[in-house]
Amino acid sequence: MADLGSGIKQVAEETIEEVGEVVKEVKDELGQALEQGAQSATGTQLTPQQIQQKQADDQKKIAEARRKIAFYQQTDQAQKMVRQQNKQKEMQRIQAQQQEKQEKKIEEVQIKQAKKPGMSEAILRSQAEYKPGKGVGG
Repeated sequence: MADLGSGIKQVAEETIEEVGEVVKEVKDELGQALEQGAQSATGTQLTPQQIQQKQADDQKKIAEARRKIAFYQQTDQAQKMVRQQNKQKEMQRIQAQQQEKQEKKIEEVQIKQAKKPGMSEAILRSQAEYKPGKGVGG
């Protein structure tokens, strides 16, 4: 169980790192696009074909970033679900263990009570052994 928890923790840490990298990539790409946009406004003009190619490249990069973000979100959601299921299983295991202990205690008490006769049983036995009016030869 501990190995599973550490594995999940490791995957979560890796996911966080990957999401951070994706965000950094998106920021870098947006920064470059803004920088190039500023240069193109002040510098040489791009041909319509170059503009179209650039827009297509930008769209591909944005789509890839969105795909990565969606993947990491799904992975995170799956990990949360696995953690919740494991927690629920552990709770059920603990409840079963506690119930078993309680049943054993009840059984032990019942065994002790069965071994030592109760007060009323002792009285009944003494009465059964004593029969008034019947003596020796009677």
